[in-house]
Amino acid sequence: MKNPQQVPKNESVTVKISPDKMNAYIIFHIPENDGRRMTKNEIQDYLHLEGLRQGIDHEVLESLFENRNYEYLYNIARGKEAIKGEDGKVIYNFQTEKKIKPTEREDGTVDFYNLNLIENAHEGDIIAVIIAPTDGEDGYDVLGQPIFSSKGRPANVKRGRNVSSSEDGLKFFATKDGQVGVIDGKIVVSEVFEVDSDVNTSTGNINFVGSVVIRGNVLSDFKVFAAGNIDVYGVVEGATLESKGSMNLHSGVLGNGKAEIKVGGDLVAKYIENCNIIVNGNIVSEAILHSNVRCSKNIEIGGKTGLIVGGNVTAGKLIKAKVIGSNFGTHTELKVGVDPNLVEMYKKNKEEIERIKSEKTKSSQLRELLETKNKKNLLDDEKKILLEKIVHTNNFITRRIEELNEEQELLMEKIQEIENGEIKVEQKICPNVEIYISNAYMRTREDISRCTLRKEGADVKISAY
Repeated sequence: MKNPQQVPKNESVTVKISPDKMNAYIIFHIPENDGRRMTKNEIQDYLHLEGLRQGIDHEVLESLFENRNYEYLYNIARGKEAIKGEDGKVIYNFQTEKKIKPTEREDGTVDFYNLNLIENAHEGDIIAVIIAPTDGEDGYDVLGQPIFSSKGRPANVKRGRNVSSSEDGLKFFATKDGQVGVIDGKIVVSEVFEVDSDVNTSTGNINFVGSVVIRGNVLSDFKVFAAGNIDVYGVVEGATLESKGSMNLHSGVLGNGKAEIKVGGDLVAKYIENCNIIVNGNIVSEAILHSNVRCSKNIEIGGKTGLIVGGNVTAGKLIKAKVIGSNFGTHTELKVGVDPNLVEMYKKNKEEIERIKSEKTKSSQLRELLETKNKKNLLDDEKKILLEKIVHTNNFITRRIEELNEEQELLMEKIQEIENGEIKVEQKICPNVEIYISNAYMRTREDISRCTLRKEGADVKISAY
């Protein structure tokens, strides 16, 4: 017999909405004491009362009208994520990166001449096509609130020298015959400057906005700068050469301890002796002798000699040679697994930040003094103008520090992205060679034949070639 004090309790529901409002869940609570089940309309009204407007799964809801479990969490509604538009992109009708792979002749020497480094374009050629970014697709949450999408970012490309664009800005054309490439983020067509003689007193220093071809030697103390590539068919002596693009030194460098070579792309040289070299790309040569070399990517020393001896040679990823060091125990230092040029940029940025912060401290002290006097009406017009200039300068310094800090974060990310490098030796490493692979170190005490050196844990591991 039913207890008259037991009051019927009808079935009820609870709706839970996720914190991001992208999902809604319903829980059914069992009726008690002969309480009744909720009707289809009551359930729908309750969902509406809880604010659910979008993304209701009607198939799930329909099934729950007929059959449902109690105290079970049903995902009854889902929002729709906004879809970001696709970024614009550039289709280049030329190779933006030239892969250097010299051919080896039958006699064992390497052909450094026919590398086809110059990418030619003719007036009127379509050298690039820009694909515009697309609009995104808006979304919504379960409460019906819109989630706005963002449009794709436009392609990061700019016109440089000797390049025009169509009216809609989606096609780039060469306006002159020359070498096409990407330099400092801009598509440019560079005309080539040729020197049929030595670089000497008859030519003076060379500073050119395109590529430079030198048929003779580059004598000591002269300077050659090119915004494109540099090709030298003679010998480079104790000179200074810098190219934003690649560099091909067909007869090598005899630097006499004075040569300074800086390359934005890849360097190919017959041999490298007694000089300082900084390369942002790869290095291919037959020998590196008593030189200080910093290379962001790979160093491959082949041909008949394939020798690295003396000096300090650093590469971001790979050092490959036939022989490293000498039988006389010439001290030679190799480093891989870190981009030396990124590290140098990070160091310079850090010094610049410290210098600017010091300037800001001095400027702020003067600003505080002038502001204190200004509140007491003790500043003449000249000092008031000075105060305005100091405020403007401080604001500029603050923005500059923020920019440099952002650059530092990006540089550190790039530095940390570099995986451990390796050293590959086709014939042997001689004694007295210091080897650094990331933070692992070893010094050779005896000849090591045909080997590959990698970092394993905190040590340098030697394995077969």
